[in-house]
Amino acid sequence: MQASHQHRFLFVGDAVLQTEPELSEELKALLFSADIRSCNVEAPLQGFGSPIAKTGPLVAQNRLAADWLIASGFNLFPMANNHIYDYGIEGLLHTMEAFPHDVTLGVGTEEDAYDILVQTFDDVKYGFLAYGENGYGALNGDREAGHAWVNSPRVQEDIQRYKKMVDVLIVQVHAGVELLDVPIPEWRARYRRLVDLGADAIICHHPHVMQGIEEYKGKLICYSLGNFYFDYPSNHPQWNLGAVLTLDFQNKERVAYDFQVVKKTGTRVELEDESVSATWLKNLNEKLNSASYIEYVNEAAVRDWEQHHAAYYAKPFNGLAKYSLKNMLKHAKRVLFNKNIDYNMIWHNMFIESNKWLVERAIRYKFKQEQK
Repeated sequence: MQASHQHRFLFVGDAVLQTEPELSEELKALLFSADIRSCNVEAPLQGFGSPIAKTGPLVAQNRLAADWLIASGFNLFPMANNHIYDYGIEGLLHTMEAFPHDVTLGVGTEEDAYDILVQTFDDVKYGFLAYGENGYGALNGDREAGHAWVNSPRVQEDIQRYKKMVDVLIVQVHAGVELLDVPIPEWRARYRRLVDLGADAIICHHPHVMQGIEEYKGKLICYSLGNFYFDYPSNHPQWNLGAVLTLDFQNKERVAYDFQVVKKTGTRVELEDESVSATWLKNLNEKLNSASYIEYVNEAAVRDWEQHHAAYYAKPFNGLAKYSLKNMLKHAKRVLFNKNIDYNMIWHNMFIESNKWLVERAIRYKFKQEQK
């Protein structure tokens, strides 16, 4: 009779390190209980390349960040995200070179970025892929190197082909609306489609806050792990909270999973009590499965439109989305000194999926309200 082996894989969310992490003993024990220990590397290492033209912040991390993550015990590094290309090809390639070549995912040339990483444990083949939503570093036809794009036309065929090569296929995706604690329906539909194509688990990050978990056709979809260690200023109350997700497999099937909340205080990261983690997941899942879920998303879309996106649509043409003395003075300055159309901002509005889908929801919602 053949022995039954159990394999554990562990995943954390976004990491940008300016300081060296100090993991609690309990967290270390959990980390080293897993065969694969994955951490999303959110930004290139400082000192390499030049800043690209884009909207939003340019982010880089300490040159020693790769050494610190490896020393902490992580051994898998998805990099398909919206900041990894902030300092161009040179910044990306130097960052990749700082890690062992066989433990990075979702970045490089098209051949490398869309390639699968296969790890075999006790004759069971596990495949790992990483994708990000569209962005200034996405491999969408605009550049020769960057990150794998989750909505690329090639993804459907790739996943179907890769699933035939492995027993279990795990896909990580960096996408979603930032600081929203539920996924929008458009991303839920996309992740379910990836499961239909052959993915056995979908694990996501990017919103900087945690989101819930659901099972679809017996496969796990974890919508956001939040931040793990993000040294970037923010006043958001959840900025220094995230989740550690563990998946346990036996006989090529997932037999258990666990969602544990971690908290960063200064440089120290430690696990929250099990009861705290259970409460977080319960509350997140209740929002995800609530009868008012769609209304909650639509209201968030309208709020985001009024706070940010209306101005994003006005700004490229030096327009004015909101009338206030401060905005009118800024508008006058732009009219006098900025005569060019901001095509970067237009690209940001039209092609990054989360932005586009959220604005579409806001406009439909506001239009419907005006018709009443």
